[in-house]
Amino acid sequence: MSNVNLTDEDVAAVQAIVTAFYSKRIAGRFHAGSITPETLDLIAQLITETDECSRWIDAVPNPKDLLAPANGIRKWAIRVIRAAGEPFVRGSVKISLTCKLTRGLQFRSPLEASLG
Repeated sequence: MSNVNLTDEDVAAVQAIVTAFYSKRIAGRFHAGSITPETLDLIAQLITETDECSRWIDAVPNPKDLLAPANGIRKWAIRVIRAAGEPFVRGSVKISLTCKLTRGLQFRSPLEASLG
């Protein structure tokens, strides 16, 4: 059971992000009752690292991860998801396919395991 208070818009943003990386079937598992603080942290890392990767993919062959996970930053994770989730919800997100596949594979198992 989740111990995170999320709005319907927050849940929609999380589901849109998960759908963009995986599928609607996988995203259906992410709902207000299943999203944990760990899920939020992982989603924030996924989109932050993917965005960073997408920005530098043409300039740097192997971009380094610029985001180091930290404890106690749930509010930050929700702010990142709210801000970055909007293009995912609208379907207008532009990310490199290479970055999407790489980061998507990196985060899928931990994301699914983080659900409550």
